[in-house]
Amino acid sequence: MEANGLLTRLWRVQRRLLEHARPCLEKLGTGPKHVFLLAQAARGKNPGEIARTLHLSPPSVSHLLGDLEERGWIRRRPDPKDRRRLVPELTPEGHRLLEEARRCLEAASASLLERLDPAERRSLLLLLAKLEEADD
Repeated sequence: MEANGLLTRLWRVQRRLLEHARPCLEKLGTGPKHVFLLAQAARGKNPGEIARTLHLSPPSVSHLLGDLEERGWIRRRPDPKDRRRLVPELTPEGHRLLEEARRCLEAASASLLERLDPAERRSLLLLLAKLEEADD
């Protein structure tokens, strides 16, 4: 399989997963970008690390963090490693939202993966993890 075929298939599966999750996320008043950003913030990443991890521009991350802060889902605090920087920290409401959003994504994943038998699911997840961890 050529790389373009792989990328196209992965993109289509991701879009289908997010389409399944969208109604649930919308009920929470959020969307995939906010959820992915909250998950990175929960890992203690600074805005630059978040931008690199999510392949977003630093200004986009800054804008999204501002939106999350306005909604009360994060607060920014000085980075203990570099006090000139601010790092996002989830508020209790942000933690609650992230957990509920993860349930939305899990339900969407389960719905999509029910087409596979248990052995196929395990194989798929193992293979994806192997590709994700591959060195460039």
